[in-house]
Amino acid sequence: MRVSMDFEALVTFDCTYGGWTVVGDSLRVFVEKGLVLPYCKLVNEFNGVSLVRCEKSESARVEDMFPVHYIYDAARQVEYDEWESVGGLLRARSQGGEWVQYISKSESSYAMHEFVGGCWFVFVGVSFSKSTVVEYAEDRKSSTGLKVMQELASPCFLSVSSEKYFLEGVLNAPPGPGWMSWEIHANSFYMELSEN
Repeated sequence: MRVSMDFEALVTFDCTYGGWTVVGDSLRVFVEKGLVLPYCKLVNEFNGVSLVRCEKSESARVEDMFPVHYIYDAARQVEYDEWESVGGLLRARSQGGEWVQYISKSESSYAMHEFVGGCWFVFVGVSFSKSTVVEYAEDRKSSTGLKVMQELASPCFLSVSSEKYFLEGVLNAPPGPGWMSWEIHANSFYMELSEN
């Protein structure tokens, strides 16, 4: 399913990215997890749907559309794939199956930030792309010092005006695993989700 969204409204910093591919003038980058959506509602269109920013009171549960949907407690470094709020306190199940009951409302609210993934970022009419990956050491906490840079350019689209998009986060696919910074110049952007 094609999902249109203003790229600038997405929080893409700290996403975990998988493989990527170039098909014609399009660059497709797989988002494994870590994507944050703003409050938004779903609007049906002739070529798919759009996610449109809105106030919290108007917001729909659009995160449920994504194949990967979880909350993350950075203080405990735990992902929860099932959760509920009971009297303002978080009760959540980790990926290992363990249920945790929070006893502090401030800890509960800190841990209830939702993330999504399992989708493709599709950049259409790509004229230029430059990625830099700093390879992780085996512990995935430090760098080996190796930097891999890749550039793609399409002379067909160099004269066409384009938008600049920037991705940053972990790349799990070759030349990673490592920390990736990617600048992409393209005419348009959309997300692609599995119909399942």
